[in-house]
This record gives sequence, structure tokens and C-alpha cells, in this order.
Amino acid sequence: MTAIAAIPAAPARSRPFRSFLKRDAALTLTLSLLAALILLTLLGPLLWPQQPDDINLSDVLQAPNATHPMGTDDTGRDVFARFLAGGRTSMLAGLGIALIGAVVGCIAALLAGSMRGWVDTLFTWLSNSILCFPAILLAMAIAMALQPGVTAAVIGLSLHSFPWYMRTLRGEVMRLYGQDYIRSTTALGAHPARVLFRHVFPHLIPIMILQMAAVFGAAVLSLAALGFLGLGAQPPTAEWGEMITEGQQFFLTGQWWIAGFPGLGLLVAVTLTTLIADRAREVLDPRGEFIQAK
Repeated sequence: MTAIAAIPAAPARSRPFRSFLKRDAALTLTLSLLAALILLTLLGPLLWPQQPDDINLSDVLQAPNATHPMGTDDTGRDVFARFLAGGRTSMLAGLGIALIGAVVGCIAALLAGSMRGWVDTLFTWLSNSILCFPAILLAMAIAMALQPGVTAAVIGLSLHSFPWYMRTLRGEVMRLYGQDYIRSTTALGAHPARVLFRHVFPHLIPIMILQMAAVFGAAVLSLAALGFLGLGAQPPTAEWGEMITEGQQFFLTGQWWIAGFPGLGLLVAVTLTTLIADRAREVLDPRGEFIQAK
């Protein structure tokens, strides 16, 4: 997971985001595709009557057809139903990781950037210590210490994601406290909490949103890697990484669809979130205003 460079506070008058989207067709299309994929996975039970865990031994290893658009696996389970269920698991877990990391990282950054001293030293040391470990390795250790599953994976990946938020937002908090309007507000006797939440925190929101987009894609990919290693979602829970693990043995015998469709969904989700994060960062000028799309 990588940190996104801090963006200075936006001035009061910036172009509306809605009109900007109308000018940037690429970002609009990417957001629409990601929203469609998320809605497809979330509304899966309403759109498709098949259940992801229903076993039908008379329909084992069927190729994609009208009844089973993505075929069936070695126990006759509908791959499309499992694809939708696996997408819900991956998307919701990725969103949870991004949100938990954002909340914890923002709180740590506000405390470290405003209080300085030993508080700043403590959080800086803690974040640097966590970042010494690769995300997958830390998540694997937590999954093995607890019980392998989605919950343990989310805890491990959230623990590794919050330092990226903290390091990025901490620098922005310190920069804001050096601005004249913050110093003037403090000199006039404003309560420190009012300065922090009224004048500092609102400027962190755009940075958090960009960081969440990057963390979301990395989290979904890392969760799939843990599922592939057997430390993520446990059978019969459907998850894209776990489905790829189950289907890899059938590639050599021609049943490519068992692992192929979950792999494609994973590729599309991660690619779209990466494109959105990169494009959103590119279209912000140094002052944080939306600029004219190329």
C-alpha cells in the first residue's frame, strides 16, 4: 500500500465536482464501471436465484451455458452465484479496511500533528514499526495468531493501512497549523478542539478520499492473496482469492471458468480503483482545485 502525497487546502471557490465529471469522460466512465460492479455484487441475491453453496452433483464441471452463465465447479455449485457472493465479501472487506484505516489514521494524525512532542514521537515510531513488515506478512501473522478467516484478514490489513493515512495526514496537519489564519484563530482564544475540527479537519477530507481509493484496491488484492494462501475466507465462504485457489487445479484439464471469472473480477476491480485514484490525483492542481480535463 502506498501513500498519496498531501494536497494543500482547497480555496473556498472551486469548480463543482458534478460539472467537472461532465468534462472528464474517462473518470466518469471508470466510476460508472466500478459502481456497476459493486451494485452487481451487492444485489446478487436479488438478481440471481441460485445459491452459492448449493451442491448439485448432476451438474458437475459444466461449461458456461444459459443455465449457468459462468459454469459450475467440481461439486456442481453455480460459479456465477459464487462470483457474486465472493465479490460481496471482497468489496465489503476492502471497504472496511479502507474505512478503518482512514478513521484510525486520521485520529492519530490529528493528535500527532496538533499536540506534537511525545505524542507525535509515539505515533511516528508506531507507524514506522508497522511499516517495517510487508502487508501480507503482517496479515498472515495475525491470521495465524487468531483464526484464519475474513475477520482476521481485515484486522491485519487495517493495521497495516492506518500508518499510510497517518504519515500523509500528519504532515498536512502540521502545515495547516503553520498557516496565518490558524494562528490568528488560536490567538483570538478559539478552543483547540474548535480549531482542530472546524478549521483543520475539513481540509483533510479530500486527501483521505484519494488515499481510500488507493487502499481499497490494494486491500482487495491483498485479501485475495490471503485467500489464495488459505488464510483468508474459509470454505464454504465464497471469496475471489479462495475461488481462484479452488479452481487452479482444473486449469490443466480445461475447466478454466472456475478460477478464470473470479480472477477477471479481481483484475477489473483493482484496475478500476487504481485508475480512479491516479486520475483523481492528476486532475487536482497544487491548490486542490479541479482543473480542466484534457
